Amino acid sequence: MNFVVALSCIQMKMLPAEAINAATINGAFAMEAEKEAGSITVGKRANLIFTRPIPSIAYLPYSFGHNLIDKVMLNGFFV
Repeated sequence: MNFVVALSCIQMKMLPAEAINAATINGAFAMEAEKEAGSITVGKRANLIFTRPIPSIAYLPYSFGHNLIDKVMLNGFFV
């Protein structure tokens, strides 16, 4: 997914926030799964990544190739 977000910003000139929205909530809508996934909301599946400290959200697409993931949560449990 990081690659897709990076390409969206670099090739399609999307802003980092737009690319992340496209990969999360808009992706969930495209798959008709917006009621279960795509945003951090009570009642939705808690599938999240937690990054190491970064300067801003704008840093994510341009840090492709660096492992920034600190923790992963699937269905509300850390794995």
